[in-house]
Amino acid sequence: MPIQIIGLLLCLLTAPGLGAAPLSLSDEQPSVRLAQQLEYLLPEQPLDFAEASRAEGWQPVNGSSLSLGRQPGVVWVRMALYNGSQQPDWRLLVEWPILDRIEARVLDSGSGQWSPLGVAGDRLPLSAWSEPARQPIFLLHLPLAETRWVYLQLQSAKNLVAPMQLLTESAYAQQEMSQRTLLGLFFGAMLAVLLYNLSLYMFTRDSSYAWYCLYLLGVVVYELALTGFGMQFLWPELGRPAGLIYVLSAAWSFFAATFFARVFLDIRHYGGWVLWANNALLGYWTLVLLLAVMRPQLLHGLGIPQVAMASCLVAFASAMSLWRRGNRSAPLFSLAWFFLIAGTAVHVAALQGVLPVNQLTLRMQTAGFFAEFILLSVALAHRINNERSARIAAQTALIGEREARLESQEQLLSEQARANEELERRVIERTTELQQSTLELAQVNAELTRLSNTDPLTQLANRRYCDQQLELQSNKPLAVLVIDIDHFKSVNDRYGHPVGDRCINAVADVLRRSAQRRGDLAARYGGEEFLVLLSDIDAASAALRAEEIRAEVASLSLRENGEQVPISVSIGLAAHDGGTSLRMSELIGAADRALYAAKGAGRNQVCCAA
Repeated sequence: MPIQIIGLLLCLLTAPGLGAAPLSLSDEQPSVRLAQQLEYLLPEQPLDFAEASRAEGWQPVNGSSLSLGRQPGVVWVRMALYNGSQQPDWRLLVEWPILDRIEARVLDSGSGQWSPLGVAGDRLPLSAWSEPARQPIFLLHLPLAETRWVYLQLQSAKNLVAPMQLLTESAYAQQEMSQRTLLGLFFGAMLAVLLYNLSLYMFTRDSSYAWYCLYLLGVVVYELALTGFGMQFLWPELGRPAGLIYVLSAAWSFFAATFFARVFLDIRHYGGWVLWANNALLGYWTLVLLLAVMRPQLLHGLGIPQVAMASCLVAFASAMSLWRRGNRSAPLFSLAWFFLIAGTAVHVAALQGVLPVNQLTLRMQTAGFFAEFILLSVALAHRINNERSARIAAQTALIGEREARLESQEQLLSEQARANEELERRVIERTTELQQSTLELAQVNAELTRLSNTDPLTQLANRRYCDQQLELQSNKPLAVLVIDIDHFKSVNDRYGHPVGDRCINAVADVLRRSAQRRGDLAARYGGEEFLVLLSDIDAASAALRAEEIRAEVASLSLRENGEQVPISVSIGLAAHDGGTSLRMSELIGAADRALYAAKGAGRNQVCCAA
């Protein structure tokens, strides 16, 4: 320990431009938050690393994080490190991956030697980073019991914020694993919520769900940029345009959120200052989106951070106002926005150095988004329930009114019993109404029966109807074809479920054309599996028909983004000659085994049951 103290004093004496005291690294503290150990310099003219190390005017960092607002020029940051640990290699982590460019070097003040240049930043392709990772990270080689100066050159067109940590390799690996786990859970949950509400939009066609999904999608892209996952996995080589993704996603999120509030809270119905404020914010965020695409250099004078916080507060105040005016959707909306505002306030306060910087405070906005979207999803479902209850109440009232009217008519008929002609006319009218109601009911029942027997995607018969028809087959010649689309899961995984649905529909069209005789039946039997029943046909003719189906499917041309989507089917065939007792379950089982034989033999072929 005395040797370490003497070494530290010697390094202090030889350190350039005596500034902040060196930070002593130890094995007992494998990770260190950096703030007041830092000094920064705002030069009036461009400097290189050597010139920066000799420059004067370095200022200490106040607070728990480096936050300097918007700086149009380069900002220099330095710190002195005394390595009192047994670890020669440390990692400097900058937990703000949306900085335009960061350069880092280590100076040995005794010899004047500089380490190789390390670079990172979201305006650079990931392959140009000295240490490709989710966030900017620099490997620092710090000889034991010696002091080194670390110099950073920071550039950012956005507000310059740079929370930093020093970590050993093992501490960095452990922290990164825990963060990836939590962020992976967040993105997974957001994807599940997005898909759920997108499906509800497809079902209800309610524009509230559409804007909710667009808002959620913008926030996901925003969080991908802010956490570094986007740079690492989605747009690693985009280079300079990647710097706009954060701004565009943030602006789009506010635009979509403002429109979502407009539709969900029915702001146009209430009018007043709530509508005026909503219109103003929509206009502002539309302008920001246009400038971000066409003239991003003009964004700096628009006060985006201030308007962003004002947008959240206006949305919250609008919901509270509408709540007092009886809007049933406003309470949950207000609660959701409260969580977002609270999480964002903690997040911003930590970045500004007002609150301690740690993984909790840095991720409070992410937690706020999670709570907000869960509550908004619940609010959407609650609104649907309210609307359904209102419809049921209206229908109940209508039924009661109709019953009361009928009762009144019966009383009137009773009082006018002597007016036989009028009574007869009323009886005829009533009979006509009943006949019309009966006809309408029959039509509705017929339509319901048709829908219950039809597959909604392909419009073929569904499995339920197919099984009913199979039970009715008599002891006559027939053949069963069990058909399965080859490698369908691979098509879904590679091209997406919409393309998979197109594949299923294309095969269904072929089967529909091939089963048009009286007694034939084509059905979707489940997933990518179909069943075709051919009546009054021998085994040879059925095999020929099956081969025609296979060839026609193989010749289909299905393209996605200019690429041919491969599509083929395997067919298992089983025929009954009518000479023996028909057992349909055994016949289908034989066709199914023949299908698996066709798949085992290489797929895209017909296999007949023995």
